[in-house]
Amino acid sequence: MYRNLTGKVLRHGREARQWLACALRRNPGESVFFYTFHKCASTLFSAHVLKSVRGLRNVDYARRIYAGGHTGTAEFVDKGYVYGPIRLSAIPGSPVYENLVGPASEKDFIENRIAVFLIRDPRDILVSSYYSFGFTHGESGVGEIGLHQRMRRERIAGRTVDDYVLDAAPVVRANFLKLGELNEACRRSVVLRYEDMIFDWELFTRELTKYLDIGPSVLRRIYAKSRPRSKEDRSSHRRSGMPGGFRDTLRGRTVDQLNEILGEALDAHGYRT
Repeated sequence: MYRNLTGKVLRHGREARQWLACALRRNPGESVFFYTFHKCASTLFSAHVLKSVRGLRNVDYARRIYAGGHTGTAEFVDKGYVYGPIRLSAIPGSPVYENLVGPASEKDFIENRIAVFLIRDPRDILVSSYYSFGFTHGESGVGEIGLHQRMRRERIAGRTVDDYVLDAAPVVRANFLKLGELNEACRRSVVLRYEDMIFDWELFTRELTKYLDIGPSVLRRIYAKSRPRSKEDRSSHRRSGMPGGFRDTLRGRTVDQLNEILGEALDAHGYRT
């Protein structure tokens, strides 16, 4: 049996869950802001996680802007919502950056809010970006966004993966530093690592549910959908998902150079291996 806040006895689990759902609608929890990067399982979280958080409604402004369904600066409400994914890797000057990422990535914006950050080894992000942005990523129907994607694809297509990651590494480094600044400024935040989702599920779920109420069935779905492929498929949006795959793709000298460029980010998040 369960009791609600008025003392009424709720005899059945379904009745208790219905009461809880009504209570959450009347008294929604504080809004949460979910930050991450491109190529960091953000599509998984957009499709299967954030929209399933209990007590909070997901608003994915980036998806709306990408589809041409939202114009103007994003608006945020203090209670009742989980906003995201907010990809800090959005290109400055792009509609997504100007209307969403820029306003939501100021330190004074996040200081008194709740933030969840999802990261991944930046070297894996770089390799995945090469194949995705250069060959497999879909194209937005919004003119400005689609044009930028085509131009980026043309730039990448004629380059080797080693050349690309070295050129793009300073930008990824800056993105990680920005995330670090926001995490430090925010009084209530947690940093999730993609690698823990693969190798330390218990730790990952404990940190994930610190500020997000996610039920067991959703957690099982996340686990199933996040398992790496047994064999790499470079023609797929999700090639493999196995942490550390950059070592099988890049030359040893390239890895050494990346370690120099990304040193601060690697050290800050336990990736210096």
